Amino acid sequence: MSASSGVPRVPTFVTGLDNILNGGIPQGATVVIEGSAGTMKSTLTYAILYQNALRRGTHGLYMTLEQSRTDLEEQMSELGMARTGQVDLKDRLAIVDLGELRHFLAEAGESDLTTDWFKSVLRQLRSFKSEFPVGLFVLDSMNALLSLHNKENPRVDLFHFLRELKELGMTSLLISEIGDGSDTGLGRTTLDYLVDGIIRMEANRVQDIVNMQMGVVKMRKSSHKRSFHPLIVSRGRFEVVGA
Repeated sequence: MSASSGVPRVPTFVTGLDNILNGGIPQGATVVIEGSAGTMKSTLTYAILYQNALRRGTHGLYMTLEQSRTDLEEQMSELGMARTGQVDLKDRLAIVDLGELRHFLAEAGESDLTTDWFKSVLRQLRSFKSEFPVGLFVLDSMNALLSLHNKENPRVDLFHFLRELKELGMTSLLISEIGDGSDTGLGRTTLDYLVDGIIRMEANRVQDIVNMQMGVVKMRKSSHKRSFHPLIVSRGRFEVVGA
């Protein structure tokens, strides 16, 4: 919790980022984590869930629509964030693989496009919250969810989806992949306008070296600078330099 603002906050445990955010992400906020492919959005959001489960006992839920649960677990274990081992976090950090549900529906002869995936995600969340006090939620990714949505009014449906998501009382991190080049994706989509916050991750190549950067583009209930800072990543730990 930030003593300066009086707003309850969820720490990211990213060195420097919590300074920018006056102590962390406002509790209950819906925040987009956006960037191009390879900017470690999944690793960052998983690390936030992992550190909150480890240090604060917060129940977290990571929902993936494309990457399998096994692949995700193996990837994060390689980065030092195993759910089992010296510390067992399985009761506090759950992974839901909606790809398994998609495969099951396909085998049953149902197409992705005949399923209302906004409602399906919300239904899964309500089911989990009836069993566990989920405080932190990650959806990977909004691109996958929107590509599956085949309704006449996607913007209206997205508005209602985000509203119902917020009513569940969790702090939600929505991964969004955006293109390289001139299309920054900042403030140009319906999603960006509707959410409480946007954290952007960038990767800039200089010859053979890839430099990472991070910036908080938008965060309601927070007084923050919109400048971008160098980002150091080492085995699942993130540090925003100069924040």
